[in-house]
Amino acid sequence: MTATETHAVPAEHAAPAEHAAAPVRGPAGLLSSGDHKTVGRLWIVSSLLLGAFVLVCGLLLHLERTALPGIDVFPGITSFRQVFTLYRIGAVFLLAMPLLIGLATYVVPLQIGARGVAFPRAASAAFWVWLTGAGILISSWAIGGGLVAGGEQRAVELSLLSFAMVVVAQLAAVAVLLTTMATQRPRGMSLERMPIFSWSVLVAGAVWLLSLPVLVANLAISWVDLRGPDAVRYGAGQHLFDQVSWVFEQPQVFALAIPAIGVVGEILPVAFGTPQRRWGVMLSLVGLAGAFSFGADLQRFFSPAAQTTPLYVIGGILPALLVVALLGGWADLGRRARRLPRPSGHLALALSALGVLVFAAIAAFIRSLGGAVGFLRSFARHNETWQSDLDRALAPLDGLRGTMAAAGLLDLVVAAAVLGAVAGLFYWSPKIFGRKASHAAGFAVAGILGAGGVLVGAMGLVAGFLGQPDRPSQNFSSVGAEVAAALSAVGVIGILLGLAIVMISVVRGAAELARGASSVPDPWGGYTLEWVAASPPPADNFADRLPATVRSPHPLWEAPAPDVADAPRGAQ
Repeated sequence: MTATETHAVPAEHAAPAEHAAAPVRGPAGLLSSGDHKTVGRLWIVSSLLLGAFVLVCGLLLHLERTALPGIDVFPGITSFRQVFTLYRIGAVFLLAMPLLIGLATYVVPLQIGARGVAFPRAASAAFWVWLTGAGILISSWAIGGGLVAGGEQRAVELSLLSFAMVVVAQLAAVAVLLTTMATQRPRGMSLERMPIFSWSVLVAGAVWLLSLPVLVANLAISWVDLRGPDAVRYGAGQHLFDQVSWVFEQPQVFALAIPAIGVVGEILPVAFGTPQRRWGVMLSLVGLAGAFSFGADLQRFFSPAAQTTPLYVIGGILPALLVVALLGGWADLGRRARRLPRPSGHLALALSALGVLVFAAIAAFIRSLGGAVGFLRSFARHNETWQSDLDRALAPLDGLRGTMAAAGLLDLVVAAAVLGAVAGLFYWSPKIFGRKASHAAGFAVAGILGAGGVLVGAMGLVAGFLGQPDRPSQNFSSVGAEVAAALSAVGVIGILLGLAIVMISVVRGAAELARGASSVPDPWGGYTLEWVAASPPPADNFADRLPATVRSPHPLWEAPAPDVADAPRGAQ
């Protein structure tokens, strides 16, 4: 027996269905439920609602940067900086990451053939702690807090504590998922036979569990220093956000895109109707993306030269190379199928997420070249002519550090992560809501949200080349940067519109679910175990319908699953 092999729980030890307690309905059922499906839906809906608020904050920031006559959004620079830090924190920890956690909480146990998560009460508690922390976090900013200088001290302390609360809750949710994948897999499902989405969640979750405790330590040190008679360094207002800014920059921010890669890897083989070849290579590429997205050791606050090191440069170039390699693997699907994929809303969303991710990889490559300036100068220090020529050639890239280029990269990665999560939401909608999501809505969201994300990210890069500083300041660099800010505001409006369409689809799905809607178990011809379950799944997910042994990464394409032989199959 290998170290990665697990076994299903024998039927005689499982609780009989007829003796199971009837589920509690209403608010009490939501508060007390440990069912991963209920908890996953709560994560998804809450993150979309909070994400809309975060995007409104981003829209206000861009409107302020336009410096248009008659538009004076913030009364002073302090409030501008407060909303700036709230937007950065909210984009990652209130929108993208919890949306991915919610999708994973719902889908991963189904994909690996589990009847639930390993610690259902911990999964439920993680969500409610996160939601409570998010409410306190937003409230602390509203009463003058935030990670900025000039804020009211007690409110700033509350901001630090609530931020740590949000992060710890998400780490607990991730730990539940990783434990479930380690202990609940059925017979024959080794790690290399896991579905690529579950594998991507495992990789991203490992990165978060290893790196985000460092963020909690940053916040704890700042809070302790701030509580003293006089802040020495870490609790000083001008340093608060600097200590946590590494989470929102490359390479760490790319951990958000890893589950989106997994969603694309699930959808494309089904769309082409052919299994993914070189499965081990594809899993290895996702693993490498995770390994090089660890950024807790590249903190500019403690090491100002962190972004000029060879490790940073390699970490910036590698995402572009990995995306190219993944594109090659997915292009092989089209070559083997010899036909175009079946059009669908979730396919359009997956391709849109992939396109935005390509732009993000290009942006990371450009910014890493800026970080290479210091590294290259070390070779030119003994040749004045070469030094002068190098300075002249690389000046635009060298000037990207500390500019809006960082914001552009963050916006691109967050947009790719959100698009990937929404693609998964539409793809697995029969399982989540008991009905297929509208293909028209999927096409609309793919176009609007994708175009908005690219526009915001691209304008951030343009503003960076024009010298617009990343941190809010009293002065704006140029008219060109102000035009870029105006176009970014248009892009944020597009993202909000796309998110509104997603919310409408979710509300319609929830209404259908409340009326007891049910769909064909496998309407797309999928190949992973979640498509064995009913749509939506029962309380125990599968009953006795799972295959005895999983023999490949595509178990439903190896042999027809019980009771779903009439469902369409992508491959036999």
